Amino acid sequence: MPAAAAAAAAALLLTACSGASPAEGSDKAGPPRAGGTLTIALGGDPVSIYPRAVTPLVREVSRPIVDSLLALDPATKKPVPWLAESFQANADDTEFTFKLRTGVTFSDGTPLTAKIVKDNFDDIIANKAKSAGSTPLSLLEEGGYEKTSAPDDRTVVQRFAKPYPTWPLWVASSGFGILAPKTLALPLDDRFDKVVGTGPFVLRSYVKNSQVVLTRRTGYKWGPQNRGHDGDAYLDKVVYKVITEPSVRTGALKTGQVQLATALNPSDIAPVRGAGFSIVAQRIPRLAEGLVVTGADREPLEEAPVRQALVKAVDAKQIRDTLLTPEWGVPTSVVTGAVVGYSDQSALLKPDQAAAAALLDKAGWVPGADGIRTKGGRRLSLKLGWLNRGNPWDQPLVELITAQYKKIGVELKPELATAAQSVAALTARDKWDLFLSGVAGGLDAGVGLLGTFASTPPNFYNVQDAALQPLLRKQATTTDEAARSRILADAQRRIISEGLFTPLVEDTAVVAVGKKVHGFALDADSRLPTLLDVWLS
Repeated sequence: MPAAAAAAAAALLLTACSGASPAEGSDKAGPPRAGGTLTIALGGDPVSIYPRAVTPLVREVSRPIVDSLLALDPATKKPVPWLAESFQANADDTEFTFKLRTGVTFSDGTPLTAKIVKDNFDDIIANKAKSAGSTPLSLLEEGGYEKTSAPDDRTVVQRFAKPYPTWPLWVASSGFGILAPKTLALPLDDRFDKVVGTGPFVLRSYVKNSQVVLTRRTGYKWGPQNRGHDGDAYLDKVVYKVITEPSVRTGALKTGQVQLATALNPSDIAPVRGAGFSIVAQRIPRLAEGLVVTGADREPLEEAPVRQALVKAVDAKQIRDTLLTPEWGVPTSVVTGAVVGYSDQSALLKPDQAAAAALLDKAGWVPGADGIRTKGGRRLSLKLGWLNRGNPWDQPLVELITAQYKKIGVELKPELATAAQSVAALTARDKWDLFLSGVAGGLDAGVGLLGTFASTPPNFYNVQDAALQPLLRKQATTTDEAARSRILADAQRRIISEGLFTPLVEDTAVVAVGKKVHGFALDADSRLPTLLDVWLS
């Protein structure tokens, strides 16, 4: 399951993303007006503007430059036309046909044709050897991608070796943004700051670790079907400033140096709102941040009651109320509520330390003199590996979980590791019993998210649950939407009921929006939008 493997690797190597309800008051300033510069504070350097680059923030800066065949409606998570005016799948979802809109041009004046779309997908495959970890490549491999053809100038046909019912979701992503021949002609390593697309904005400059500048292009008439208006973007210019310190980002917002600040810390939200700024908060489609069992093939976690006790011992609401703010949700499944295919499993996640203790009693683990349980002379001690992903709550989260487990007689021994150390430890499989996971993101529950619980290679999480595997395989090729939803629900239920994963935090994108910014809302993936509909009063 290649996409699952890529998602597992992403869970180790990438930091948490920032990331809707529209900004408050956006409809109170009269009709939209054109002009002005929107300055956005980013929490890190995008590293590249090339939309298929393997970096956490490339999506934020490339989306206004490149359009995709389809877009996703944030309200429904359903695909809507964009560069393609229509699309359809064959009976078994192995072939997808897109009809391109007429009159679309790249910012250098080149007309969009079906052949150029074909060339874009051919280019992804041609650069396979240099694209390790690339989400677009992994998503193509997930469906057994065969080819893209262009029978005429307006028709694009894509074929997969097996049913791929989720393909319309993925083709809407910025990673499959259509690039001009001028960009494709460059060597892959030279594309990071030379991106030409059909989007409403044009890349003017990129200074690493400093800023990215985009300017409005004229004659833009092909925004996605769910756009707010026809025609050019309202903004003259967009400037992304790299400001790594959260407090400095919010300070820049308050002093007017920026009009929009991403990746807010929980502690900054109340002061920013109190100063009169809007807060846009939206669940991020991804795995919940939680504890994944990596030692199910050995004592003590090979015993299901011990794993189940770990789930019941956790009070996720206490975590939210102690470390976060009401903008964050309390997790109710393996994935967040923003994911297509999410199933509410809150009945299995009610904290009950008495029930957790009873499970451990039944399994023969008895409290020792210091409160930590023992069995056959062995302490109930678990090694937890975790990464510092930049979340201000991660260290306190580990400490709080350690305290919650201690109450039922489980000793947690946390070990902070780098990304490289984590990969080595998870590959070795015998170093840690648990791993603090949750960075892997994706709009669909089955592809890349629940897929991280597949036991097929590389099996980073050392998954041992054989009964789960048929569910994961079946959902990937089930074309009936209702039937697939039931399978995904069964998989989520299985993962939690077997104690394979304990959800801790439902991660949320929180953005502060300046008082003169209107029409702003996060995209379906809880990331920054094309900015086509944003305007300044």
